[in-house]
Amino acid sequence: MISNEQILNQIEKQIHKAKMETNELATREAFAAIRALCDVVLDSTASVNPIQSAPVISAPPITLKEADANGESLFDF
Repeated sequence: MISNEQILNQIEKQIHKAKMETNELATREAFAAIRALCDVVLDSTASVNPIQSAPVISAPPITLKEADANGESLFDF
């Protein structure tokens, strides 16, 4: 695995190259390289720590039992 320090060094080199270039195409290539280096870091950290969701388990509803109730419906009086 490539360390973050190595990638940061490469990004700094590309930034320096982009600052020194007078050709717009070469400057855009340096920016594309910076983007690719950032994607490498972000993709590698995303695959290392995947977020796992826990299954949702719903409990059955608890019905209230009252002695003077006529039924389970709201409209049973």
